[in-house]
Amino acid sequence: MRSSGRQLAVLLACASFGLASPKVRATGAASQIVNDPASDAVIRLTDDDADGPCDPETQGMPDLAQMRLGRFAPSAPSDDLFSGDWSYNGEFLRFDMVFSGVVNPPGPLGFDWDYPEYAPFKYGPNPVFGWIELDVDVDVTTGGELAHPEFRYLGNVARFGGRPQGSQFTDRMAENQSAFDQNVLTAPYVDRCGEEFHLAFVAEDINAITILEERPGGEPAIFEDGETWLVEGRLFHRAHGFEEFAFMCPYAEGEYMPTVQLRFCHNAQTDRTTISLVYPLTNAACAAIEGPSTPVEEIDGCTDNQHSMEEALSDLKFSATYATYLDRLNPEFQLLAEWEFKSVANHLSPAAWRIQVLVGTAYGAPQPDNAYFVWTDVWPNPRLGDFDGNGTVDGLDSASFYDYLGTHDGLPGTDDDLDPFNGRITLSSFASNFSLFDTNHDGLVHPADLSIRGDMDLDGDLDFWDVDDFAQALIDPVAYQEDHEGADPEARGDMNADFRLDGADIAVFTDTLLDPGGVRSPNPFP
Repeated sequence: MRSSGRQLAVLLACASFGLASPKVRATGAASQIVNDPASDAVIRLTDDDADGPCDPETQGMPDLAQMRLGRFAPSAPSDDLFSGDWSYNGEFLRFDMVFSGVVNPPGPLGFDWDYPEYAPFKYGPNPVFGWIELDVDVDVTTGGELAHPEFRYLGNVARFGGRPQGSQFTDRMAENQSAFDQNVLTAPYVDRCGEEFHLAFVAEDINAITILEERPGGEPAIFEDGETWLVEGRLFHRAHGFEEFAFMCPYAEGEYMPTVQLRFCHNAQTDRTTISLVYPLTNAACAAIEGPSTPVEEIDGCTDNQHSMEEALSDLKFSATYATYLDRLNPEFQLLAEWEFKSVANHLSPAAWRIQVLVGTAYGAPQPDNAYFVWTDVWPNPRLGDFDGNGTVDGLDSASFYDYLGTHDGLPGTDDDLDPFNGRITLSSFASNFSLFDTNHDGLVHPADLSIRGDMDLDGDLDFWDVDDFAQALIDPVAYQEDHEGADPEARGDMNADFRLDGADIAVFTDTLLDPGGVRSPNPFP
C-alpha cells in the first residue's frame, strides 16, 4: 500500500508540477537501424547440469538479424497501427525486430501457481523468449531490474564469450553467478542496467491472438511461414525497479504495464520474421487510436485510460521530485532519483535510445532447478575473447585469462576437478553457473577458450608455429576443432572480421604474421 505521505504529496504537488502534456521535441533522425551478424545464434544453456533437453533439429534457435527503432506516423491509427511511415514528426514509437526464419510467439512456461501450464511450443516449434531493454535517457544510473537480473542482458552476455564494448558496461556485467547478490550497492551492478522500459516475450502476459493472415491449408493454432498474427497483452513494461517509488497513479502500485499489440509477420520470400511494436509517445497519440475526435486526457500515471511514453516518464519525474524522505534513504531509490532533474520532452526521440537484447528458446521439458531459458542471441555483441571490452583481442586479454586460470585452477567451489596442476577449470554447477572466460560455453576454462586472432595452436600468440594449424582450420574446420580442444576455427582464423573463415583471411593472416604490430583486424562492433 502507498503511504499517506505519498498520497498527500500527490494532492499538494499536482498544481505546481502540472499534469498537462509536455511539448514534444522531434529532433534528430526518424529512426535508428541496427544490423546483427547473420547466423550468429548459439546455444547457451542455463540448467544446473547443462543437460536439459534442447534440440536444434526440431526447435528454432532465435537469431536476431536487424532492429529498427524510431518515430512512426500511422496513416489511420484508429484502424491500423502498423501501416504508415517512419517520420521524425510521428507521435508513435515503432520498434521492429527481424529474425532469421520462422519465429513464433512464446508459449507458457509454468512460472507459478497462477500459470501452471508448461507449453512453450504452444504456437509452434520456434518460440522466442527474452527481454529487450530500452534505455530511454541513455543513462545507466537510472532504471534497472531488481528482482530477476539473471534473466537479463547484463546477467547473461558473458555466456557469449566476451565483454561488450562501451562504458555503460563497466562494473555492471555479471562474469559469473556470484554477481546476483540482490544488492544495488555492490559491484557488479548487474541489477542497474539503465532501462526505462522493456519488451517482454513472456506468454503469461498474452491476453489474445488474432490471425490476420493464415497460410493456405495451415494449422490455425500454429504460427507458420507466410503468416501474420496480432498478439495482444501486457508485453511492454516500465522497468520494475521503479515500482516501489512511482506513485502518481493512486491504484497502480507503481507499475506501468499497458496492453499493447505485437505483430508477428513472416515473409516467405526472405524467410524472415518481423516482430513489430507501435506505441503512442504522447497521450494525444493514444487519443488518436480511439478515434480522430477523441479528447486528450490529462496525464495521471494510469494505464487503464489513455497512456503513453510521455505519461510513463512524467510519472517518473513526478515521483522523483515529490519522493518522501524515507524513500530517498532507500538505496534502491537511486534508480529513480536522477529523473527529478530530467526533461521528459528531451527523451521522446526513440532514435536516440539505447537497446540491449537477450533472446532465446525454452527447454523441451520443465527443469527441476527452475531453469527456463536457453539463450541464443544478444545485442550488443561481445567480441569473442575480448575480456576487457576495449574492442580488440590482444595480449591484455591473454594476461587476464591466464591470471583467472592461475588463481582459480583447483579452487574448491569454482573448479570441480580440484586439480591445481592440470591447467583447466571444470566449472562448478555449470551451466546455471558460467564464466566470462569459458568462451565456447562447454563448462571448461581452458586455453582453447583464448581467441587471439591467428593464434591457431592455442599457445597465446601468433607466430610461425600457427601456419599449419591455420591451414588445417581453413581446409578442414571439423578436424581442426577435434584436434584443438573444441576451439572455434572461425573465431580464431577470421582475420578480416567478416564472420567467415575463408580465403580472404589468408592475406591478413600473412601480413599479421610478418608484422604483428602493423596490422590490426577491423572491429565489427563500433
